[in-house]
Amino acid sequence: MNTEGIILVDADDASITVSWHPIGKASSSNPTKYSLQFRASTSPTDNGIDSGGSLLYTSLSTDLTGTTARKRNLTGAGHGFWFRVSAATKIKTRVDKSSMEYVGHACRRPFKVLTMMEQSRRMKSPVARIDSSTASPTPNSYVAHVSWKPYQTGGDEDALLLGYKLQMRANEGNVGWSTVAPCLSGTEVRKKNLTSKHGYMFRVRPVLRGESGGSESNLDFSISEGGNVIPFSSASDVVGARTGKGSSGSSSNDDLLKLFKKLPNDILLAKGGMKTVKLADAFAQVDLVLLYASAHWCPPCRKYTPQLVKLYNEAKKFYKSDPKRYKSIEIVFVSADHDMTGFKNYYATMPWLAVPYDADTRERLMSWMKVTGVPKLMCLDGRNGKILESNSVGRALDYSRFAKMAEKAQRV
Repeated sequence: MNTEGIILVDADDASITVSWHPIGKASSSNPTKYSLQFRASTSPTDNGIDSGGSLLYTSLSTDLTGTTARKRNLTGAGHGFWFRVSAATKIKTRVDKSSMEYVGHACRRPFKVLTMMEQSRRMKSPVARIDSSTASPTPNSYVAHVSWKPYQTGGDEDALLLGYKLQMRANEGNVGWSTVAPCLSGTEVRKKNLTSKHGYMFRVRPVLRGESGGSESNLDFSISEGGNVIPFSSASDVVGARTGKGSSGSSSNDDLLKLFKKLPNDILLAKGGMKTVKLADAFAQVDLVLLYASAHWCPPCRKYTPQLVKLYNEAKKFYKSDPKRYKSIEIVFVSADHDMTGFKNYYATMPWLAVPYDADTRERLMSWMKVTGVPKLMCLDGRNGKILESNSVGRALDYSRFAKMAEKAQRV
């Protein structure tokens, strides 16, 4: 189902994830940047229209490169939240642009967070993967295997379980959720005839005997159908996304690329935020990938970064002079900054790549790296993402040391 306007993708008791259709013209080298704002709904009759400018919106970002964003720390708005988005330009990035230039909700209803009780009753996200062993009837399509853990609370509800309702959506800005099956008896299913190059995500909820008061129309503004119906789970990871034809990226580093799953539009920032690069191209012919967790508010980080810049520039110079002799190094900034402004100001001093600050991928990488303090510099094998050194901070920032590390890994 394609819709014009902002749609609700997910929500919990303190956050909302929204998505929208692409706005304006863009290219892979110059993607559209978006300005996204939100405000709390003021009353049951608030329809989201702010023609007089009296209802103040708060800016989430003026330089989003993807068409999906998540707002965290949402509390205290019983009437829900309104979002609006527009294409940001070099001239028009002010947060007080005319409301006529913004795109609002497709459903004209404020989006709702869950109550703590609703959140506690949700199932865990399903697990989705490509099933290459099963043929799909439609040419140029693929099959996804989706599974989930049985719904078990240890209470009376377990005896009321009739089955599971499964929904899916293509990972595209203007595509909403649709029902795959209203009541499955098992805990796994194979979905055939999938064609989107952007991939798909899935969500599930238990179907209980005695459900009442729910309606799928409520899913336009909530992840709960209402009544006594248990809300849907959070979405699965995206499965089936393709990097596109003509990419110079090699399939041999798929494990490395998986670390960046859910990266909006598969794009990393480059040149201090002035440019972007496709994920599939970012690590082509790269021997070592260094993940750099750092923050502008951290004095040791600000001292360490210039030393890392020197290493990076030296490595680039050596590799450019003789690619057959020298090893290539790429660095990816994984920000631990507290806000977008801090991230932008700090990243402007760096010559390497960065995960967009507003991407969930950034927090997932921080968790995967087990970051408990910054700075942290993790060294990975560029061919497969294998960890070669969990933290290089405190060790010599010497090109020859890293080159020997790459040579040793490639002999294995």
